[in-house]
Amino acid sequence: MDKDPYKLGKTREKKPEGYLSSEELFDFFEKKKIFIKRKDNLPRFCEQHNIQMIKFKREGSGGTTPTAYRIPSDTKINQIKQKLTLNNNSILGLELIKKKENKILQIFDEAKNQQESKSSIADKVSEVLGVPCNRKLVRRVLNEKRSTKLDKLK
Repeated sequence: MDKDPYKLGKTREKKPEGYLSSEELFDFFEKKKIFIKRKDNLPRFCEQHNIQMIKFKREGSGGTTPTAYRIPSDTKINQIKQKLTLNNNSILGLELIKKKENKILQIFDEAKNQQESKSSIADKVSEVLGVPCNRKLVRRVLNEKRSTKLDKLK
């Protein structure tokens, strides 16, 4: 088993300025509306999003070596949010899927007979929300919620 999987290098005596502990970084992300499901995945999350990490000396003999994280810039925060909204497994991504589903149902309900297709609904949702949407999502939502009215489509 690798003792230094994230290549953090030597252990420093104490946490330097401009770095946050795990708890502080978790709170910082919550204030910025970036939600992480599990606290134990914080080093992996930071590694994936190129947030610099260092390790510093722990007090006592038990537990893991504490890790400090550089405070991310505003541009980095926006990049992380963008990645998370496009990931269906994140909390931000799940919120976006709900918005897409609601918009799909709204467009379908407002459409006249034989006026809209699954592709045209997906295009309208993409245009309104500014994020990708495809006809497979439209098909799934309509089959689940409006299966009796599908003859309304082209």
